[in-house]
Amino acid sequence: MSTCTPARRPRVSVIIPAYQARGTLLRVLDAVRPQVDADVEVLVIESSGLVEASALERAQPWVRVIGLASRALPGAARNLGARAASGTRLAFLDADAPPGPHWLARLEARLDDSGASAVAGSIHNGTPHNAIGTASYLLEFSELTPERRGPPQHGATCNLLVKRHAFEAAGGFCEDVWPGEDTILTVPWARSKRLVFAADAPVWHLNRTRLDDLLSHQYRLGRSFATVCDRVDVPYDRFSRWPLLTVAPALRFGALGMRLLRQRHMLRKVLELSPVLALGLTAWAVGVAAERRELSRTCRGQR
Repeated sequence: MSTCTPARRPRVSVIIPAYQARGTLLRVLDAVRPQVDADVEVLVIESSGLVEASALERAQPWVRVIGLASRALPGAARNLGARAASGTRLAFLDADAPPGPHWLARLEARLDDSGASAVAGSIHNGTPHNAIGTASYLLEFSELTPERRGPPQHGATCNLLVKRHAFEAAGGFCEDVWPGEDTILTVPWARSKRLVFAADAPVWHLNRTRLDDLLSHQYRLGRSFATVCDRVDVPYDRFSRWPLLTVAPALRFGALGMRLLRQRHMLRKVLELSPVLALGLTAWAVGVAAERRELSRTCRGQR
């Protein structure tokens, strides 16, 4: 009489939300595939439509594709992936952030060495030869450059490894906030010293390379920043409110320069791109102000 051996469960589940990202997603999957073995599974939550999901499943049979008929915001897509995942560790990537070689192994090694709940990996500029793309990178990811020293104040879901039990205890990602859902999740871990940094586990973020896209995204980041500040204890959250909001863009520009002080090549970029950075910071501040007005109107309406 033969006995059936239970199927081996993967240790790590790599979760990638995707929406109209076929070109960059394929680059991400090409970079991930050499890092996949029996202990690793990859899930793509494809919300570009069921036809696109089916095409991806046929083209990449080694990937578990979860197809959605309509767009899901990243937080909801990641939560869906986490519920479907089998691993005891959840690795989060974005569809526009190809990882480097040994990315996953190095994240795991850092998690094992530290005993932390989560590891934030470093983020490289994936558009270094494009001025708008570099400005976008500086505005969004300067706190997680490979040269960073010390633990991060938050993590980004384009490069994050989390223990499943910690993820579930935190309640997963907020599904009504984007962007910023990763900040809400990771700030409490950072505050309690349960979030560490892995400089040697990078991704290359493929940034927005059109000025209108940069400005609209910075505006969206500003709106979400106001919401994030009301939900978690974010450093400098007081600058999301009047009257300090009026000086927040200048202070952010100064903080950017100080953060990159030891990285001369990046500091030169800050100076070269200062007009574009100023536009982006202004769009961000306008977004914060717009969200504050909306929240104020909502509060008055509930009285």
